[in-house]
Amino acid sequence: MNQIQRKSPFWSLAGPLLAYLAIQWVVQTAVILVISIPYMADAYASMMQLGMERAVDMQELMEAGLKAMEPAFELVMRYQVEIMGAVAAGTMILTVTLFLKDRKLEKVYGVVRPEKKTVSVYIMIALLGAAGSIAATCLMAMAQLAFYDSSYQQSAEVMYGAGIPVQIAVLGILIPVSEELMFRGILFKRFRERQGFWYSAVCSAVFFMFMHTSFTQMVYTFLLGLMLAYLYEQTGSFKAPVLLHILMNSGSVICTETGVFQWLGSDPVRMAGAAIGGAFICSAVFVGIQKAVGAGQKKRPSDTTDHLDMFR
Repeated sequence: MNQIQRKSPFWSLAGPLLAYLAIQWVVQTAVILVISIPYMADAYASMMQLGMERAVDMQELMEAGLKAMEPAFELVMRYQVEIMGAVAAGTMILTVTLFLKDRKLEKVYGVVRPEKKTVSVYIMIALLGAAGSIAATCLMAMAQLAFYDSSYQQSAEVMYGAGIPVQIAVLGILIPVSEELMFRGILFKRFRERQGFWYSAVCSAVFFMFMHTSFTQMVYTFLLGLMLAYLYEQTGSFKAPVLLHILMNSGSVICTETGVFQWLGSDPVRMAGAAIGGAFICSAVFVGIQKAVGAGQKKRPSDTTDHLDMFR
C-alpha cells in the first residue's frame, strides 16, 4: 500500500476500466462501420430489387441483405488483427494519460520510488519471456488436445491469419503495451494504494482474464496476470512486465510462423519435453530475478533523483 488518498476509491478503479471498455467498443464499431458502409448500399439495393420483382417475406429480404453484406463480413474477419491494433491504440489515449497522472500523483504524495534495476535483471526477464512463450504455448496446445476448445481454435486462426509483420506489431507489441498500461500500470497500482499485494494482483488478473473469450486463454491470462503483477511488485519498474509480456507474445508469434511449434507438436514427447524444459528454465530464471532484485535492494542506495520516468 502507498500513501495516496483518493476521493472515491471505487470510481478510481471502475471509472478507468469502464472508459477502457467503452473506447474499445467505440473504436471497434467505428472501424467495422467504415468497412461495412460501402456494402450497405448494395444490400439495400438487393433487398429493394427483390421486393419489386415479387412478393417476399421479411426472412427472405433479410437473407438477401446478409448475402450482399458477405464481402464486408469477410473483410472484417480478414483484417481482425489490424482492427485489434486500432482498438489497442485507441485505449492508449486514455491509459497513457492516467498512467502519467498517477506517477505524478505519487511524486506529490511522496511515495518512495523504486531503485533502478541493473541490465542483468532485464536480460533475465528476456530469457524468462522466451522460455515462457515456448512452455506456455506447448501447455496450451496440450490442453487443446485434451479438452478441445472451439473458441480458442477460432481465435488462433484469426490472429495468425495476418502477415508476420502485422502480427508482431499488433499482437507482439501494441496489445501487450496497451494491456499492461491498463491492468498493471493503472488497475494493479491503484488497488495497491489501499490493499495488499495478493489482493491487488488477483483482482487485476481477474479483470485481465475476462478480457479474453476462450476458457484456455482465460486460465493462461489469469496466471500470466499474477506473474506480471508479481514482477512489477518485485522490480518496481513498469518496464519489467511490459518487456515480459511483449517477449511472450512475440515469441509465440515467431515460433508459430517459423514452424517451431508445428515441429514440436509433431511429436508428443518432444512437445512435453519442451513444456517441461521451458518451465524449468522459467523457474530457475525467476529465482535469479528474485535474488538480483533482493541484492540490489540491500546493497544500492535509494535513487533520489527528481526527474519523472513514466516507465518506473
